[in-house]
Amino acid sequence: MQYHHFSQYVAGIYRRSKNDFNRQIEGLDVRATQSDLLMFIYEHPGRQQVQIAQEMSVDPSLLARDLTVLTQKGWITRTPSSTDRRAKEITLTAAGVTLAQQLTATMATWWRQLFAESGLDADQLDQQLAAVYQVLLKRERP
Repeated sequence: MQYHHFSQYVAGIYRRSKNDFNRQIEGLDVRATQSDLLMFIYEHPGRQQVQIAQEMSVDPSLLARDLTVLTQKGWITRTPSSTDRRAKEITLTAAGVTLAQQLTATMATWWRQLFAESGLDADQLDQQLAAVYQVLLKRERP
């Protein structure tokens, strides 16, 4: 087994899936990485900016840039935390909720089609990828 191919596959899957998904959502005025962020906030409302960066494994400065764009488009709000005025809690606006729901449905359809074409078992792959991700998270903890 040539293990170095795993990195190639993971990177290629990520890039190609984002490019393909961008084509799916062209008319929505949002990029695939921003759509991931909107869907995450939809599933985790009220998270602080630093928590989002950690949980999504995103560079904080890149996250801040995307959050600024999403704020300008009226899809999210950043409000000071009640426990730490320096921290910002991120929530979706009504327009952001509608968009996140639309993105979630589009992405679900995209994945269903991909699994239908590949013949792979989505539940099994989900469990395996989650296990790999958990191992990587454990490595980061002190």
